[in-house]
Amino acid sequence: MKYTNSFFQLDIRENGVYVHIYPAKEGGKKIVIQEFAEYLEKCGIHEYNLSQLNTAIEKAKEEVDLFVTSNVISEVNEMAKVRVTDDKMMAIIRFYPPSKNGKYMTEKDIHNELARLNITNGISAKVIKAYTMGQQFCRDIPVAKGTPVVQGKDAQVIYKFETSPTAKPKLLEDGSVDFHELNLFTSVKAGDLLAEMIPEVQGTEGVDVYGNVVPPVRVKPKALKHGRNIRMSEDKTKIYSEVDGDVKLEGDTVFVSDTYTVPADVDTSTGDIHYNGNVYVAGNVRSGFTIEATGDVEINGVVEGARIVSGGNIVMKRGVQGMGKGYLEAKHDIVTKFLESCTVKAGNTINTGSSLHSDLTAGDKVIVSGRKGFLIGGTISAGKRIEASVFGNKMNTTTTLKVGVEPEVMERFKELTTTIKEHQDELLEHKQVLETLKKKMAEGLKLLPNQMVMAKQSGEAIKTINEALEAESSEYMLLKKLIEENTGGKIVVNHTIFPGVCICISNRIHPIKDVRSRCQFRADGADVVSTPI
Repeated sequence: MKYTNSFFQLDIRENGVYVHIYPAKEGGKKIVIQEFAEYLEKCGIHEYNLSQLNTAIEKAKEEVDLFVTSNVISEVNEMAKVRVTDDKMMAIIRFYPPSKNGKYMTEKDIHNELARLNITNGISAKVIKAYTMGQQFCRDIPVAKGTPVVQGKDAQVIYKFETSPTAKPKLLEDGSVDFHELNLFTSVKAGDLLAEMIPEVQGTEGVDVYGNVVPPVRVKPKALKHGRNIRMSEDKTKIYSEVDGDVKLEGDTVFVSDTYTVPADVDTSTGDIHYNGNVYVAGNVRSGFTIEATGDVEINGVVEGARIVSGGNIVMKRGVQGMGKGYLEAKHDIVTKFLESCTVKAGNTINTGSSLHSDLTAGDKVIVSGRKGFLIGGTISAGKRIEASVFGNKMNTTTTLKVGVEPEVMERFKELTTTIKEHQDELLEHKQVLETLKKKMAEGLKLLPNQMVMAKQSGEAIKTINEALEAESSEYMLLKKLIEENTGGKIVVNHTIFPGVCICISNRIHPIKDVRSRCQFRADGADVVSTPI
């Protein structure tokens, strides 16, 4: 009989119990003293010198008999210890030999032991039979294997286009900004595959060694969701664009919007453009012309004194020479290389390489990110942040920076201020008319028909104006409180800020009186404070 692992066998004699040690062969494992101790306890042997036995076992190079205890016990039959893995998919049996006059386990005994432990599935009769024909003790032997679960796969949607384009320009190693690769638009052609859905695959249940059914994890189905201008395949697993256009993913729904392309300039050959979708201009937009689009607007050339309004983003690979007439407005972002003598409004962010004598308003941020990155002249407003390398210049050009309050809030506040004043003036005029007519009546004079009409009209006007003033005053006070309490927002100076620049954070005003470098401004209580960056 050939053994691999070292194992032990009890020899029960008249004067006590001995153990015969069989050393490991062919690189087999040595006896683990803890395992040996547990075996002795199971056999009813409680009094022995464990340390002495451990030393002797460690030194044993050949077969050797060691004295264990003088307490004689009955013969010990072969034992089996069964361990089940945590996932209950495998039962591992480990055999310990009988004492020299004890009995070996039969195939039936082994099956009975497994049955006693409720192990009923995947038992290998072949392994058990092979063991009884050539025992190998103190060795783990897989004796039963469950039927493993085959996990299914969730449905998967694979998009064939860039799902997260960004309008942020690329900053080059030399510090300049590349406005050519903006990746804002993802163009598709009619017939292009937009997305493919790989259906879910159901799993197969398994059975553990105890005979319990193990269900697979429930798989999740998916569906291809899409808007107009998209065709779905008959098997509902693919979607294709039906038009040349711009593809976007919003949530889990794919949309393709048509794009109107101007191959050259927007000028007398095109007239004004009003388009329900995206607009791409390969050339320039000449002074006096208008582009209005519900989607994005991309312009490859220069915008002169033109008007551009977008329901999405505006991206200009060059910039604006507005001549005091240029006007840009976008619901989301505006990205351009330079801005000069123009008015620009963005719902989110304005990102430009430079700004000269322009009025900029952004709901979120104004970022001047060019290599020089200067912002000179004009009024710049942003809800949260204004950032540039250089603010103003050595000539102390007047430049106003406003942050901390949403620009539309401030605009509405200003509008209410003007409207309330106008209504108050109108109210005073109508009251004066009524007072004059009342005096005439008090003096006993009869009012003429036109004066009667005038009195009626003034009375009705006073009622209407009072109602309007009540609503406007209530809104005015709410906005005033919001503006006074709002201390958010900051201005970041990456290089230099010059005198001539005036900083306004909510209702706090801070004129710059000396040249400063690498700092940021924010509201602190009633003041505007500067800290280094």
